[in-house]
Amino acid sequence: METQEQEINLSDLFYLLLSKLHFIILLGLIGLVLGFTVAKFILPEKYTSSISIYVNSSSNFAQQNQGSIDQTTLNSSRMIAGTYIVILNDDIVYEQVSDYLLTQFEISDLEKVFTIDYDGDSLSIPPDQIRQLVTIESVNETEVISITATTVNPELSAKICEYIAQVAPELLTRVTMAGSIETIGTAKVPEVPSSPNVKMITLVGLLAGVVIAMAIVIISDLLDNRIKISEDFKKRFDDIPVLAEIPDLYEVEKGGMKYEYK
Repeated sequence: METQEQEINLSDLFYLLLSKLHFIILLGLIGLVLGFTVAKFILPEKYTSSISIYVNSSSNFAQQNQGSIDQTTLNSSRMIAGTYIVILNDDIVYEQVSDYLLTQFEISDLEKVFTIDYDGDSLSIPPDQIRQLVTIESVNETEVISITATTVNPELSAKICEYIAQVAPELLTRVTMAGSIETIGTAKVPEVPSSPNVKMITLVGLLAGVVIAMAIVIISDLLDNRIKISEDFKKRFDDIPVLAEIPDLYEVEKGGMKYEYK
């Protein structure tokens, strides 16, 4: 049994999509509305705050006072920065952050973000839950470390960054016995949510609707085996001649003629 292969002509494809333009537009609008609804009313708004700290190597102070820093000193600072990042991601830091947050916020507000562990009279926030909201990384592989927190509470995001930067100097110098850090600026309370990106998600919804509609139109046409006009027969069975064709009485081009009834 021979398998008939269908060739898709770009011109035919264009006119096919054009003939179903109303359907494509409809699904595109549906996707746009769904994308906007999800972004605006379903996805939670999140707020991002950040603070930066600068790492000095142990031999950096005298050279800084002289107004010169060589490449070796910079490389040393960057190596120490990498070590500092590892230490700042340890549970010991987030346990301290947990204690701090429990003194700064109402339990009801914290429970909107974290799962509070109750152990008798003591409360705690699991370190992993705080760590998941925090990103600590080197800025462009320099000696500057960026601490970023993203939560559904703008003040909470700022407080997390602020406290990590606060405990970092004493902890890092005590553990590593090398280098020092200096905080750059402060962690500001964000006024505008960092996510979701309503415009982007709405646009993605529109494009997804259009693509899905086009896919439906093309697949439906490829799976349609019906013979609508003689040209369809000739394309599929080019080795079989057409002996006759039933004319369309309402199409003059097809051998028919129009009738008027009174």
